[in-house]
Amino acid sequence: MWILFSPSEKKCLEHKKAQEKQGEPFYQDFICKESLEEALKAYQEFLQSAKESEIQQLFGVKHLVLEELACAQNLMESPLLPAVLRYCGIAFSALDFEHLRQESQDYLKQHLLIFSNLFGPLRAMDKIPYYDLKQGESFENKSVKFNTKQFYLKNTKKIWEYLLESASGNPKKSPKSLEILDLRAGFYQKCFNVNKLPMYLNVQESVVYEPIFVKNGKVISHYAKHYRGILLRACAIEKLECLVDLENLYLEGLELESAQRVQEDNLKRVVLTYTLKNV
Repeated sequence: MWILFSPSEKKCLEHKKAQEKQGEPFYQDFICKESLEEALKAYQEFLQSAKESEIQQLFGVKHLVLEELACAQNLMESPLLPAVLRYCGIAFSALDFEHLRQESQDYLKQHLLIFSNLFGPLRAMDKIPYYDLKQGESFENKSVKFNTKQFYLKNTKKIWEYLLESASGNPKKSPKSLEILDLRAGFYQKCFNVNKLPMYLNVQESVVYEPIFVKNGKVISHYAKHYRGILLRACAIEKLECLVDLENLYLEGLELESAQRVQEDNLKRVVLTYTLKNV
């Protein structure tokens, strides 16, 4: 079972668990390797040569923080921090990884994938430097042009292979069933679509659960980040191993209103609608 999560715009600049880069490139064991090294070098060189206004646009900010810029400009040499700690926005604050019990942290290390907009999918403990890149922005340096959606497109097959191999525990054998809890924002769902199985996959059934959050009859978007974090935390605490059990999981501040099921060939999609309780 996999839980797919979005990154956050906000990132932790300094942390007591940050480590200085040593030896091999920090990204050598990342899931996505196609065009990654050249993209990271182009990102660093772009920040070292671009105009202030161009960097502001890339970061999505009106004012640059020099310490943050310096880390991003020296991406390859900056201190490293596990992805689950580097990202510290609304959803990650709700998750509160550091205050989970060890067994719950271990659960996330095994089941969580964070779909970053620069590195591709990251495991919880994949170590990354501080960086900034506004969702949907692209950059170009010399002959390299980076676009998040195109980067995922190049690495789509590798991502599917990783999901299947890790789920089966055998790199030469596909699992009979693949379960995915998709907690990502729409942008990242479009980067890698789990609701459209490639023809080459040898999977008998894929089950995808996706929650939506409703208040006063309307689907919420910004505050959904918080509740995605709450949902992820609850999965970690309960060490959820089967997605059908999600429908009976207690979630603080939420009430399950409905579970809509759609079956298409070997893909089962379940949309869980949660209503925000009045506080």
